[in-house]
Amino acid sequence: LFAPSSSASKRRSRGPVMAAKKAAEGAKQEDGKYKHTVDLPKTSFGLRANSVMREPELQKLWEENQVLKRVSERNTGATFTLHDGPPYANGDLHMGHALNKVLKDIINRYKNHKVSFIPGWDCHGLPIELKVLKSMDKATLNALTPIRLRQKAAKFAKVTVNAQMNSFKRIGIWADWDSPYLTLSPEYEAAQLEVFGQMVMRGYIYRGRKPVHWSPSSRTALAEAELEYSENHVSKSIYAAFKITSPSSSGLLDEFLPNVCLAIWTTTPWTIPANAAVAVNPELSYAVVELQSVLESESTSGGKQQKLGSILSSGIEKPFIIVASDLVSVLESKWGVKLVIRKSFPGSVLEHCRYLHPVNGNECSVVIGGDYITTESGTGLVHTAPGHGQEDYLTGLKYGLPIVSPVDDEGNFTAEAGQFSGLSVLGAGNAAVVKYLDEHVSLILEEPY
Repeated sequence: LFAPSSSASKRRSRGPVMAAKKAAEGAKQEDGKYKHTVDLPKTSFGLRANSVMREPELQKLWEENQVLKRVSERNTGATFTLHDGPPYANGDLHMGHALNKVLKDIINRYKNHKVSFIPGWDCHGLPIELKVLKSMDKATLNALTPIRLRQKAAKFAKVTVNAQMNSFKRIGIWADWDSPYLTLSPEYEAAQLEVFGQMVMRGYIYRGRKPVHWSPSSRTALAEAELEYSENHVSKSIYAAFKITSPSSSGLLDEFLPNVCLAIWTTTPWTIPANAAVAVNPELSYAVVELQSVLESESTSGGKQQKLGSILSSGIEKPFIIVASDLVSVLESKWGVKLVIRKSFPGSVLEHCRYLHPVNGNECSVVIGGDYITTESGTGLVHTAPGHGQEDYLTGLKYGLPIVSPVDDEGNFTAEAGQFSGLSVLGAGNAAVVKYLDEHVSLILEEPY
């Protein structure tokens, strides 16, 4: 390495001009005049990666020489097993697939054990069927039968498996690609039935119930991973009051009868017909508050508040509401009324209080819920419908509550919902429930959420 003098720099800057002049004059340029003065390593590697050509060559070399098998046989450690959730055979690979398999491939290569990665594919389910349905025209859809759909889905899945397998190979994943498992193969299904039979014989299988996410448009249950929530969606949330008919044996609420209510909050008013209880947290402090004058504020003059509810304008001389103590100031501001605390007590005191169901008129109980009841939002009292939510369901099992789910496969209220029968729970049915609560002096506030 050397630093050229200023004169050398000048000569160098004139070099391209002189070279061009000589070339124009037909003079032959000296080729590699200073090549011998630069000490570079001699290698057969190409200067360019040229991955488009090189990667298939390397993968062919690995396959022909059974590199994975030979490496695994040479390792003397214990067998290493990595449990891999199979991808859905419903389309081309994406970055999620690449990240998933590359990370697992790194682990397999790092472990100095006998590693055998057997790839697999999940070939059943809604994602595959939806992909097939989207490719059909209207005439084909009208003539479609369940058996025909399954046949088309199986054919599509097999084609997709081959495409995904080739892509995984191109990514460089080492696996036993000659022996994959497919969940639609008869051998796999037979093995599943055999294991299931063993579980039945050992008494592990029982019939139970649980709430599931449901798609009215597809008329099928959805897994948690299949749900996508729109950030732009606005729910119709309500605060409602359920009137207490019989306080607990402690007599703590006797002085407030008959005008004392439980305040609940929900973003799904359509679940109110299925209400079976109100749940409280025994660790939280609750208060009986008196609803006094309406505050003059933006919230009561058409700000974010859509409607000042019927319970606040009912004309009851002294309406009392039970809420979590920590939420009194928040609710005072949100409801736009003056709330005065008359008595405080732990949530456990409210257990077994009875209240009037706001729709069907039955008497229901206050129950003790879990730590899912907080003061982060709402009122600290949770409207509980065991037929519409996992936490509600578990609380319902503990207390033997009725499990009511008056909604059909298309998302419409059934006859079990009484006057709301036939209405869409996500549309007219939701609005009808809110209107009913307002007309029957149970609505405190309706607002977008």
